[in-house]
Amino acid sequence: MASAQVLTRQKYSPIEEVSIKHLPQIKSPLSQVIFPDCPSPLSMTRPEIQRLGSSTSSSKSAKSLEVCVFMKDGSVHELYLENAWTEHASELLLKVEDCLAIPPEAKDMFALWITSPLLQLQLKPHHVPFKLCRQWHDLLDKFTTATDEQKAVDEPVVCYQRNAFLCKEREMEMFSNTKILVWLFSEAKSNVLTGNYPCDGEDYEYLGGILSWLAHGKYDPEIHPTGFLKSNLTEYVPTCMYREGDRWSWLKGKTATAAAGIVEQRLFRQWDQISEKVQTKTEAMQLFMKFCWKLPFYGCVFFSGQIEKVSSGIHLRDCPDRPVRVGINRDGIFIMDSCKQELLLGRMFDSISWEYTEPAKGKPNCLPCLWLEFDLDQGPQKCSKLLQIFSKQSVMMNAMIEACVEELNKKDRAITPPPVSEKKSVVGGLLSASYTNHEVLESLSGSADDRVAIETSAPVLIGMPVKEPKTSLCAKTNRLCLSTYSDNGELIESKCKVKRPFTFPSIFRL
Repeated sequence: MASAQVLTRQKYSPIEEVSIKHLPQIKSPLSQVIFPDCPSPLSMTRPEIQRLGSSTSSSKSAKSLEVCVFMKDGSVHELYLENAWTEHASELLLKVEDCLAIPPEAKDMFALWITSPLLQLQLKPHHVPFKLCRQWHDLLDKFTTATDEQKAVDEPVVCYQRNAFLCKEREMEMFSNTKILVWLFSEAKSNVLTGNYPCDGEDYEYLGGILSWLAHGKYDPEIHPTGFLKSNLTEYVPTCMYREGDRWSWLKGKTATAAAGIVEQRLFRQWDQISEKVQTKTEAMQLFMKFCWKLPFYGCVFFSGQIEKVSSGIHLRDCPDRPVRVGINRDGIFIMDSCKQELLLGRMFDSISWEYTEPAKGKPNCLPCLWLEFDLDQGPQKCSKLLQIFSKQSVMMNAMIEACVEELNKKDRAITPPPVSEKKSVVGGLLSASYTNHEVLESLSGSADDRVAIETSAPVLIGMPVKEPKTSLCAKTNRLCLSTYSDNGELIESKCKVKRPFTFPSIFRL
């Protein structure tokens, strides 16, 4: 396990000229969790049922109405609200749990969400779902960069899905419950097929083979000839597998049609191998989940953002920023290319530090930032890399990281609390020198309640052998616009276009 390093939250005024991105300022987060790029289940909504966020419902009719709650497995459940204006999420959650007959020991595994194609929020107990839906366009203004046309047709619905803070161990405890297994599998399948999980090509093929078995049973070349899967490849693999051929060496230079044919043949091979391993659908879903648990980004919460592109040569105009999705789970943080559905950077919490900065004073239209720093061996010299992420959702990313690190700290303290002289803490700031004196640490952080981030791993799995994923943590520095600093805080190299009027040691290291 990589050693954690001491960090302190510094109290300083907003940094002038940190960002030149012009977007509305965020003052505070509504919730800890946002998914910007997930499809909406609105197409499943029955027209005779009034949807919670429908603009056609008046204030009088909204006092009592029927609401559809959507599940990841495609099912829809109708619930009656006597007074939608005052019904809290905690009250609605109890009704959903009663309707679905959720066992008491599994009630912490799922939560209520309000979702749309543009935004997804996990509700807290005190939230009033109907009021949030009424304010949906305001929320889109604060937390997305959607156009007026996109916002005009965006409509939220209520969903019951996995709790963003659920750990893998809790999932394993309820693995024998078929109903819960189906729900967890359905959500994991959705994240794989939409490209939210940026797997290696071989991993996509393996999971696609399992999905093929679940859809069509045992592979038989006479019943399943060439072309059998080709017309519906999106049901087994994400579109990046055959429409973004530059990611995969075996698809370079191929047309979309030729690439689809190659992917189909590779799926047939995996499907045939899976047919020898599983006998029931439950076994197939368990195999799928066991593999997904080994993915470093499993269970991530996704945020939208943008980073500077690495420019080559001289450009008369500024290059547009690269849109990215920032995935955060209980273990670490992951930066993904939104267009190519490719993992650019993946780091565990014990190997990174972070800082959230608000827009500079006097520039209310600038975009907040999340700064990430991580160590990287660069030849004989060990250096630190600094990445700046521009996002309306930076404040939520910061809240999510803090919550996950706090959970890891509680787990670590409960197992083996280290001696004071060996304590190393992670708090919501950028890395500083590794102090071992407790008094110095307390004076820097302003609190003796240190938070220690520990490395976590996939749970130990018993039963059928599970293939090891090819997907792993990475740092594609050639695709990231990074600043490089020495151990002493001296700037070695900067690829960023934005000039920062501060030095690394004076701001980030004490």
